[in-house]
Amino acid sequence: MKLLFYIPILVFLFMNCKSQLMQAQSPKILPYSINEPQRSLEMPAELKEISGLTFSPSGEHLCAINDEQGDIYFINKKTGEVDRKVKFHGQGDYEGIETVREKVYVVKSTGTFYEVSDTEKDEVKPKKTKYILKKPNDTEGLAFDVKNNRLLVACKSASCLHENCLIHTCMNQRAIYSLNLETNEIDPTPIFIIDLKEVQAFLKNNKSEDKLEIFKKFITLENDYIPFHPSALAIHPTSGDIYILSSKGKTMMVLNSDGQIIAFEKLNKKIHTQPEGIVFDNDGTLYISNEGKKGGNGTISVFIKM
Repeated sequence: MKLLFYIPILVFLFMNCKSQLMQAQSPKILPYSINEPQRSLEMPAELKEISGLTFSPSGEHLCAINDEQGDIYFINKKTGEVDRKVKFHGQGDYEGIETVREKVYVVKSTGTFYEVSDTEKDEVKPKKTKYILKKPNDTEGLAFDVKNNRLLVACKSASCLHENCLIHTCMNQRAIYSLNLETNEIDPTPIFIIDLKEVQAFLKNNKSEDKLEIFKKFITLENDYIPFHPSALAIHPTSGDIYILSSKGKTMMVLNSDGQIIAFEKLNKKIHTQPEGIVFDNDGTLYISNEGKKGGNGTISVFIKM
């Protein structure tokens, strides 16, 4: 009799736990139609290879770099015109840019950082710092984590700090490191690790067969995995979710603040020709920069929150 009494309770608890688990594993519906921009800003010829993207310290302009010249471009966010630019260094492979209060940080693919304090001048001498990240890491993206007063630093290639790493697990991972803005040090342990096996599992569990076919049709696998090489990242101003672009494969991943994958989307290559920069305005408006292809100019696509 006692056993019969508890069975309905146990069934209820099991079903309730299962429901909660399913909810926890459910993908997030993005508040943007990521392949349907509200408008697109065409860049001038000097920004054909537009790379990182951020806002100016005042918030009045978009700021961008190209991956060859040491210039910060101040772009009118309504017209796309370059209103002015700041020279901070010579030629180099510049990939990421991020504003932190009154300063602007730029990073090279080799892991060298440039800290620009006075963006009102036409030419400045930045503070140059080489941290622990190296050329094999291929540093590409910067994002200011206001809550923790740190920069998130995304690596496109090697996830580890090993020399000439051939460790299989490292090769199938991507890393996001953190630069502590108080101590001015990069933690040698990544703040987030993106395991490509987890990407595969997320797609299998959360995508319909039709959507999976889209991934398989338009993406060439690497070592049996969906390729993902972070080219830019930004933190949503209200949700705190981390949006990460991968130019290779034309995809976008979204992590929650705990580093769990909550969305993974295929980007339309006609819109996102080569996504290299991403930033949010304070109201949640999303901007994504793309390098120009086949004679076309670079662009910045604008997405309004639904």
